Amino acid sequence: MIFAKIEPYEEIIKKLDKKEDKIAIISCNTCARTCGNGGINKLNELGLRLIRDGYHITDEAVILYACSEPILREAKLDLEANTIIVLSCSAGWACFTRNFPEKKVLKVTEDIGLVMTDSDKEIFKIVLPYKNHETKLGREYRINTGEPLIREKIKVRCVQ
Repeated sequence: MIFAKIEPYEEIIKKLDKKEDKIAIISCNTCARTCGNGGINKLNELGLRLIRDGYHITDEAVILYACSEPILREAKLDLEANTIIVLSCSAGWACFTRNFPEKKVLKVTEDIGLVMTDSDKEIFKIVLPYKNHETKLGREYRINTGEPLIREKIKVRCVQ
């Protein structure tokens, strides 16, 4: 599973044009939701904030895997939007750029690394951080919120 961290709202709106952009928000319901940066809750949170700030939201959808071409085709998204915000890792974002080349597809997350999860403890742990995130090796977070944990809960040796 890939842990991607969402950008601050202020950074997202710098990429948008209130007058020109008709926005669709699409969220991954697997990795991004598990890591607290996607799913219905994050989609609603971002959508409501954008609407309150005067942005034109035309579509919202949660799909099982944003990175899966077959699932994206099954979803049969008929988007009125000219701009798509994808709440997913870079693999999901890349899938949307390939399938909607005529639209502006915004990357609003940064990939941190690969994680393992313990659903019983509701925790995920970074076991293979990506470049520039090596210091995050072994860090743990709460599932569905991405809230950092202080004490280690999953005992596993992480080696690079």
